[in-house]
Amino acid sequence: MKQRILFLYLTKHSGHYAAAVAVENAARQLNGKVESMLLDSFSHANPFLSKMTLKAYLAALKTAPEIWEWMYDNPKFQQRTAIIRDLLNRGNSRKMEKILREFNPDVVVCTQAFACGVLAAWKQKTGNRRPALVGVLTDYVAHRYWAHPQVDMYVVPNDATRGTLIAQGVAPERIRVHGIPVSDRFSTKADKDAVYQSLDLKPGLPMILLMGGSLGLGPMKSVIKKLDQLPQPFYIVVVTGKNEELRERLERRGAKLRHQMRIFSFVENVNELMDAAELVVTKPGGITTAECLVKRLPMIIINPIPGQEAKNTDLLLAQNVAVEAEKAIDVANLVDGFLRNPELLRAMRESARSLGRPQAARDAATDILSLCANRP
Repeated sequence: MKQRILFLYLTKHSGHYAAAVAVENAARQLNGKVESMLLDSFSHANPFLSKMTLKAYLAALKTAPEIWEWMYDNPKFQQRTAIIRDLLNRGNSRKMEKILREFNPDVVVCTQAFACGVLAAWKQKTGNRRPALVGVLTDYVAHRYWAHPQVDMYVVPNDATRGTLIAQGVAPERIRVHGIPVSDRFSTKADKDAVYQSLDLKPGLPMILLMGGSLGLGPMKSVIKKLDQLPQPFYIVVVTGKNEELRERLERRGAKLRHQMRIFSFVENVNELMDAAELVVTKPGGITTAECLVKRLPMIIINPIPGQEAKNTDLLLAQNVAVEAEKAIDVANLVDGFLRNPELLRAMRESARSLGRPQAARDAATDILSLCANRP
C-alpha cells in the first residue's frame, strides 16, 4: 500500500520550505512508493491575508522590531488573540478539508506553527485521528504556539527544545530529538578549488560569505563598505535572496570595491559556497544555522530578528560556534581578527562538529514513515 504524506510550510524559498523538501526527499529515498505533496498552507487557504501578513511583518521588523519582540511567545498576547486565531483556524480548516479529502494523506507534516495549529484545530473539531499530525521545528526554540494535544509527533533540534515542549504540556513520548532537517547535499564536501573556478576567482585567498536569508535582510551595504576598508586580501560572496533592489545596488557598487565581489539572488549550491568560505556573516535563521553547523562554518551574526532569531543566537553564542556583531564596523573588526588569528576559526569549527546533524532529515523521515505504517 502506498503511503501518502502532505507537507505544509509557510512561504516558498524559506527555511520552512527547505525543511519540508529535505524531509520529503529523505522519505522518498527510504521508501520509493511514497506519494507526497508540498503546499504553502497560508497562501493556499488565504492568499490575500498571506501577502498582507508578510508586508506587516516586514514593516514591523523595519520600523518597530520591539512590537514583534513583544508578540513573540508572549502568553498575554496568546490569550488576547485566542478568538482571532480560532476564527482563522476555522476558515483555513474548511479550505484544507478539500485537500485532505482529495489527497487523503496518512500523515501531515508541518514545518511552521501556523499550519500545525490549523490542522490541530481541525482534528480537535472533527475528532478525527487520521491523518497523523507531525510538527517539525525549524528553530532552536519551541514557542508556545507549537504545543497542541492533537499533534502526534514533534521533531525538535535538541534536548532543551524537548524540555520546553514538555513544560508546555506535550507528552515526552511524542517528541523526537533529531535536529533541524537540512538537504542531504550538505553531507557532501565540495572541492574548494572547483568552487573558486566556478566563481571565476583565483585560489589562495579566503572567501567571506554574506547571507541575509530569503528576504535579503540586514545591513549588507554597510557591512560590505566596512569590509572593503580592511587591508587583507579576500573575496566577498553575497547572497541577496528575494531582495532584488539590494542585488542591483550591490552590482552597481561592485566595480568600485578594492576586494572582488560576487553577487547572487538565490543559489542552488549554497552548500558549495559554505565549503569554500572561511566564515559567513548571516542572519541566524534556523535552517541557515543548521546548514552552517553541518558544514562546520563559523558564523558572525548581525541584527537577529527579535524572537526566534534572537533565541537562536543565544544558543549559538553559548556553544562557541558564532559571534555577534551589533554594527557593520563590528563585523569588519571581527573578520579582521579572524583572518589574523585563524586558530580562532579552527576552534569554532571544532565546536560545530558535535552540533551539526546531517542525518536529521533522514531520522525524521524514518519516524514519519513509521506513523504511516501504523495509521489507524
